[in-house]
Amino acid sequence: MEFQQRVINQEYRLTDLEDELVAYIAKNKASVSKMKIIELASLFFTVPNTITRLCHKLGYSGYSELKNELKRESEQPSDIAFKQKELLLKNFELIDFEREKRVVQLFKAAKRINFFAIGQTAYAAKIVVDNFYAIDDKAFFYTYANELRHKIQHATDEVFFFISLSGEKEQILELAKLAHEHQHKVISLTGLSSNSLARLADISLFCYSPEVIRNHYNITDKTPLLVIMNSLFETYIDS
Repeated sequence: MEFQQRVINQEYRLTDLEDELVAYIAKNKASVSKMKIIELASLFFTVPNTITRLCHKLGYSGYSELKNELKRESEQPSDIAFKQKELLLKNFELIDFEREKRVVQLFKAAKRINFFAIGQTAYAAKIVVDNFYAIDDKAFFYTYANELRHKIQHATDEVFFFISLSGEKEQILELAKLAHEHQHKVISLTGLSSNSLARLADISLFCYSPEVIRNHYNITDKTPLLVIMNSLFETYIDS
């Protein structure tokens, strides 16, 4: 838990002096993380044992762990903020209005716009596809490959938009190839890489979101996908 969460959890156990210590630490995480225990104690005219007891009440093994955790907390927000800003800026740079206009032309000419994605990417993509549908009921999002396969085989004058951050999902590649075989226009939105889906597409859009794996789970940020799709949506409604 973060320092403030620990405080909230144990607040009922804290003395008046400990309340003062907690308030000071919360406001000065970076500086406290560099202080010796005797320096912090002297600021409150108390002894190091008082600080140690507070650490134990809050669930730390001791003052050293408190300092290490405070250092992490004081550095992490700015680090995360920088990385998030950098990630978003890279994606805004990837917005290509000329390419978007070409996609919009295909959308306008099509009888129906068919979107497809799988896994976690599908949850993010559907958010924007629902916006497309709200202003034009020819936009549809598919979650089942068999339904889309049937659509590809029997449709005419329709567009197929495939979304995959890796651009290498076998199920999506199979459907994109099938769409080409049936002379449909294929649009892709993938991560920024030389990938199979982008090469298959008539028009390729890109976002930048490096893959992140934690404890064997893919927790790659889907925000970049939303940035690019929302930009395309804005171009569509403005056309």
